[in-house]
Amino acid sequence: MISVVIPSYNSENTIHRCLDSLKRQSFRGDYEIVLVDSSEDQTPVIVRSKYPEIKFIHFSQKTDPGTARNKGVTEAKGNIIAFIDSDCIADPEWLIKISAAHERDEVSVIGGAVRNGNAEGDLVGLAGYIAEFREFTPGQPRRAVLHAPTCNISYKKRIFEKYGGFQKEYYPQEDLIFNYRLNSEGEKIIFDPAIQVYHHHRTKLGDFLTHQQRIGKITSKVLKEIPLEGSLIVKNPILAFFCVPFLPFVKFARTVHTFLKNDPEVISKRPHVLGFFALGLVYWVIGFSRGIFDKE
Repeated sequence: MISVVIPSYNSENTIHRCLDSLKRQSFRGDYEIVLVDSSEDQTPVIVRSKYPEIKFIHFSQKTDPGTARNKGVTEAKGNIIAFIDSDCIADPEWLIKISAAHERDEVSVIGGAVRNGNAEGDLVGLAGYIAEFREFTPGQPRRAVLHAPTCNISYKKRIFEKYGGFQKEYYPQEDLIFNYRLNSEGEKIIFDPAIQVYHHHRTKLGDFLTHQQRIGKITSKVLKEIPLEGSLIVKNPILAFFCVPFLPFVKFARTVHTFLKNDPEVISKRPHVLGFFALGLVYWVIGFSRGIFDKE
């Protein structure tokens, strides 16, 4: 059995698309949907009235996605836990391919690809997609990875029984910390581009920039804890002083190169999106710099 776990906060504009896509799955095996919500909008009303068959858990106060996912796992009955976000739409064969991948591969974690789910002319949303998912697009090869996005990843339930769950203090990079721990314990993570979801990103420029700054700051915090690329910079303020000014250019070049190599149409059809992406990088670096000197 597969348990689909969805964290949700103020999702009234997107939750119906997510749940409808899960109800339309071509998968004929057993699966359940567990929605863990802490919304202050109409999300609970929508879910309870239109989707009474799903397992709905509501927190009275705003809850971070990691805590919501942990709660969903404890309530799940399946031996496979599949995560998707409330602003995502699952491909009709999403569960079929997750089930097949877990049967085929001798691994406990399988991540999938993310497509841009925003409208054609939404450049801010596209910039968010480019900023966050360059390594996890459909054009990327199937391979072993250190990490995969939590909006499209599945775990054997035993992983949580053995290693615990996500740490909320690292939001929005709590999944990176968790997956790094799994790798360090010898648990292999496979990226399978055939397993796909469409992700709807922030459409307001201010929200996009604020989120990029938040990601940059927490990335510094994460790199202080785990030895990934960039760890030396965040642990050495003098080195950071000389290196950080070049980070926007390095990240810009790497990201554009990756998309042009694997999914060129994302950029070639709307090259002016790179202006929004570049602005987002500036805010990411501001957050990253602040995180270096954050003592918390």
